[in-house]
Amino acid sequence: MKFKKTQLLSVVLLSGAVALMSGCSSTIKKEEPPKEQIDSALTMDLLWTVRQSAMPNGDTRGLAIAHDQQQLVVANSQGYVSKLSKNPQSRWTDQVVWEVRFDEAITSGPTLDSDNDRILIGTAKGRLKAIDADNGGVLWQKQLSSEVVGKPTLNGNFIFTRTVDGKVYALNRDSGDTVWVSEHQMPSLSLRGSPQVLPTDELVFVAWETGMIQALSASSGELIWETRIAIPSGRTDLERMVDIQANLQYKDGVLYALGFHGKLAAINPENGNFIFVTELSGYRDFVVDANALYVVDDDDVLYAFDAKSGAPLWKQESMKGRTIGDLAFYKEDVLLTDEWGYVHWVSKLQGTESSRFKHSNDYGDGNKIVRVEVDGDSIYLFDGQGSISRYQVRPSDRAEFVKEYGDSWF
Repeated sequence: MKFKKTQLLSVVLLSGAVALMSGCSSTIKKEEPPKEQIDSALTMDLLWTVRQSAMPNGDTRGLAIAHDQQQLVVANSQGYVSKLSKNPQSRWTDQVVWEVRFDEAITSGPTLDSDNDRILIGTAKGRLKAIDADNGGVLWQKQLSSEVVGKPTLNGNFIFTRTVDGKVYALNRDSGDTVWVSEHQMPSLSLRGSPQVLPTDELVFVAWETGMIQALSASSGELIWETRIAIPSGRTDLERMVDIQANLQYKDGVLYALGFHGKLAAINPENGNFIFVTELSGYRDFVVDANALYVVDDDDVLYAFDAKSGAPLWKQESMKGRTIGDLAFYKEDVLLTDEWGYVHWVSKLQGTESSRFKHSNDYGDGNKIVRVEVDGDSIYLFDGQGSISRYQVRPSDRAEFVKEYGDSWF
């Protein structure tokens, strides 16, 4: 994998109107939806950018980043996996520790198994691979029934993963040997992609393209309960699509789920009974904290709901038409990305947009931010060009920044 670097530069969050941009992924020009002016309180310093030159523009399938306190790993659909290094201040750098390439597309992962110094990836040929985190060598691989979808997850001695033909696998964490397999009938038409399996100590929760959620025994794969948050209806396969594309979330003893053409639901994980249900259709991952759920619907409207009762708290409609992508938390804000290359800061408490940052100057799949990761005051943006950019967030006023963080960044 080859990388191209950028120099350090300071970028101020935008407070002005947005200009017209044209599409770069097709011949159809698309006008950017207007945005009202905002007064930004934040500045972002671009510390570095690396780009995987083998990454075709706009091909975000299998494009992912994962990190913990020891490592930051990048994978792309061309079969590349890379590990980046840290500097003496324990911050990630653009220096590559190692890189490997496999002769098959990566469609799942990476998942970091830090306890065993391993990295897990899944491929289009149905192979789950365990990679040595020290050098990128393959420790073992397991042939599954079909393309691996949904990020592999870990709990105890097990690895849990899914395949595109409707199977859930529990594998031995050390050897990759199969412990159990569970099957589910798949619909004739579904959205591209699948949510990851969500394990807890005793149960494994799986969301399906049929609108069904199942709880399986983590040790045996036995079905404990199942419930639907969406029921297929309509005359055509398209109308009957009820995929659950958003990853399930588990917080404070409650399971949360969001369905396409379905509902937002809080579920009792012990028996599958609904705690609350809200009519809302969505397919993007949502985020939840101790107080609220933050969810984007099919129309790019951001909602906040009380995490205990499901009562609506606020909604933010200014993102309509911007094709919202990834969501993340940054302190007291929700971060949202869009297809125009922007990151938006929205207050958790009030739902107002407090800051806005322009990462890319062009419209199109190649410039769309497909992933955002937050690590302290650093934000990592992963775009459709295969680039990872690390930004340092600070107050726009230099004196305030020095007071809070010191002058080591200047």
